[in-house]
Amino acid sequence: IMWVNGLYNGPCPPIVSFAMGSLGFLTPFDFSDYKKVITRVMRNEMKVEIRTRLWCTVHNDMRRKIADFITLNEVSVDRGPSPYLTNIECFCDDSFVCASQGDGIIVATPTGSTAYSLAAGGSMVHPDVPGMLLTPICASVLSFRPIVFPDSVTLRLQVPIDSSVSAWCSFDGRNAMSLSKGWSVTVITSKWPLPLVARSGGEDDWFNGVMETLNWNNRKVQGGFARTCSGDSIPGEKSKT
Repeated sequence: IMWVNGLYNGPCPPIVSFAMGSLGFLTPFDFSDYKKVITRVMRNEMKVEIRTRLWCTVHNDMRRKIADFITLNEVSVDRGPSPYLTNIECFCDDSFVCASQGDGIIVATPTGSTAYSLAAGGSMVHPDVPGMLLTPICASVLSFRPIVFPDSVTLRLQVPIDSSVSAWCSFDGRNAMSLSKGWSVTVITSKWPLPLVARSGGEDDWFNGVMETLNWNNRKVQGGFARTCSGDSIPGEKSKT
């Protein structure tokens, strides 16, 4: 899915994905059933779900555009190979939000909320929710918590001009590049989402995915104490006679 996403920076045709790896979170179909699945697609018997993508632009300290990237999961700005904490300023529609000191910051889509953002402590967000997640990576402060922004805003992650170290950015874990002092990454919701052919449509695919692949909310049910048929009391209970 990540590879196909990188092929289409603009409009993308519906994607039929088959599970051939170990996780398969976005690949609902078994490859052994590919003939049946493709036949149903050609008969227009499948539903399509829309996945939000992010359009990311890297600017230098003179606000000149360096590169554009499109991501399905997330963009991360972090310390990269540096052993030191990185400093990142966050802006929403050019309004200052916060300054983060730590390992970095993630801006994720709802689809990416179950990827790197989740591992960093962010919340799971249903893919139909129109928003962007701002998740700190090992922030060196207790008060910085993940934030969900509406998908209509423009987020900017900037390395302060007076920062003692530079930073690195990557897009869906690829295309890593260094951000010097004063450089920034601007993130908006792409006007070209990614259409995925769904196994059952609606919420079933997503909920089944988080339960099967992430083992979400899966635990052994705690049993209760029960009196025996003979009327014996529960062990430890004082007699009422």
